Amino acid sequence: MEEMKRLDLWTPELQELAPVVQQGLEANFAHVEVEVADCPDLRALGCAGEGICGSTVLLEVGGEQYAHNPKYRHVTFDMEQMARDCGQAAASIVGAGMAFPGVLNGHCGELIATMQSGQDNRSKVARVGPQKECIVEPYPSTRHSGLSNLFLSEGKPGKILKVRVEKRTGSEASFTQALRQSLLAHPQVGSTDAPGSTRQIGMGGVFVVEAGRVRSHIMPDYECIAHRYYDTQREEVIADFLQFYEHMGPELLCLSVFWTGDPSGGRMHLRPTGEHTHFFHLGERSEAGHYHHDVSPETIRYTGYFNTAAELVRIGDINAELDGLNCFPKKA
Repeated sequence: MEEMKRLDLWTPELQELAPVVQQGLEANFAHVEVEVADCPDLRALGCAGEGICGSTVLLEVGGEQYAHNPKYRHVTFDMEQMARDCGQAAASIVGAGMAFPGVLNGHCGELIATMQSGQDNRSKVARVGPQKECIVEPYPSTRHSGLSNLFLSEGKPGKILKVRVEKRTGSEASFTQALRQSLLAHPQVGSTDAPGSTRQIGMGGVFVVEAGRVRSHIMPDYECIAHRYYDTQREEVIADFLQFYEHMGPELLCLSVFWTGDPSGGRMHLRPTGEHTHFFHLGERSEAGHYHHDVSPETIRYTGYFNTAAELVRIGDINAELDGLNCFPKKA
């Protein structure tokens, strides 16, 4: 597995970002409120950490090849160890990833990660049951398979960007993509910051689906996929294979990471979607998985709490290994 790559992200003041996000979201939602506010105690929502402030890091791990090519499915990553490698032994971690089948008696699943390293792990996993139902269980392990997108912080309270939207009027059905598009409208995003790098914003945090319903998916067990869905020569998905659900919500806690682009100009091989969000139900309903977008524009309502990431860290970049690009300069 190749070495860690690190780059600084652009962190404009939240007061500067608030009106940009406000304006962008107004093009997509009937009611929008964006403000810089004190972070509430996120433990009341079900998170392991109190806040999302202090030494913030956007962490991208692994890649699709690790998840789907049988040759690489043995590869796993430990979230606590990666936090230590980032210099944060006591990190608060939130985000989305692929569960380790070794923890689930061979089952695949969507990891909804929320943990305070060395103290509390409130993570959950969503997997597909024998009748294609969604099964939600605690995920006690710190280890995951394949890939993840995580937001690390010291878990401290502090100032965050609070975003409330209601009733979608625009064509962008994904809340996280709408947030990304808003940030992309900032005139300095993408500008040259230094030779070989550009100004890019990374953010992480949580949001609640307070009303409405969303589309989601769960990765089924490998043996339940009856057709060839992955080309191991081209290293890409060639057919649908996910189990989709169209009805989940409301009262969903979503753990999210998103970014405007790759500050290295593509050498970090970041997830092409620019975001990764997993969720679980705030109560006892068996609803969890990978968030896509709302399916109820008239009734959808979100409230979210987000912070900027000061640094981007890349671990286990299989794309660089396969392309023979293991020459990324270390951060001084």
